[in-house]
Amino acid sequence: MTEQYSGGYSTQIIDQFKQRTFSKQGAFLQSYLSAGLTVLDCGCGPGSMTLDIAELVNPGQVFGIDSSPIQVEQALLMQKERAIINASFTYGSAYSLPYADEQFDVVFAHAVLYHLQKPEQALAEFFRVLKPGGLVALRDACHSGDMMMPLNTELTAVWDTIEKVFSYQGGNIYFGSQHKQLLLKQGFQNIKVSCSYDTFASDVEKDSIRSYWHQFLNADHRQLILAEQWLTVTELEQQFKALDQWCANPASFFARARCEAIASK
Repeated sequence: MTEQYSGGYSTQIIDQFKQRTFSKQGAFLQSYLSAGLTVLDCGCGPGSMTLDIAELVNPGQVFGIDSSPIQVEQALLMQKERAIINASFTYGSAYSLPYADEQFDVVFAHAVLYHLQKPEQALAEFFRVLKPGGLVALRDACHSGDMMMPLNTELTAVWDTIEKVFSYQGGNIYFGSQHKQLLLKQGFQNIKVSCSYDTFASDVEKDSIRSYWHQFLNADHRQLILAEQWLTVTELEQQFKALDQWCANPASFFARARCEAIASK
């Protein structure tokens, strides 16, 4: 099985990723950053958080790496727009980072490991490229903590399909809860864990997450879902309808649970 990012790289999804900010998604790490640090953002996407980090650690250097050339291209465009010079972006794999041993003060990976078939291998690479005493900072989804309200059997069925797709690609929507045990296994120390939520409650926010899962189930993975006979065409259409009805409900909201961990080498 070839490793493939489950979220896909549609214009809609990349545009959503561009809205991410380090002050929000990286808040658990922000107090640990200071001027002059060398930081790796692994799975940097279109670079919005990487560039935020670059501003925080300037004149330190920040390196963004992503497995998608499309994402790296978008990151370079955003860097040009923001005129930030202490950041660089490259294409590559978390399993074989193109960096020297003990190069970084901090390695940051947001919503990366839970998509991977071999997260332990990525963590071993993080350990290798960190300086002694350097920090790794992880943030990943954990579906057991999610709240999609008001919940009903139709929405539960949607999440069952989403989980099947993730599992087929080698990902794990419950992965965040494994941070501590995997960090210990890789030899990290002084582990601090926390949890937070990405919340979608306004009409615009709810529509963005509805659109995301429409794209995920229909454009990105429709062929897989039907080929594996997880759903019929009719059942898949019913799941789209369930998402639409959830979004239209004035009382609805979605809170996505994120597990966070900071540890030292």
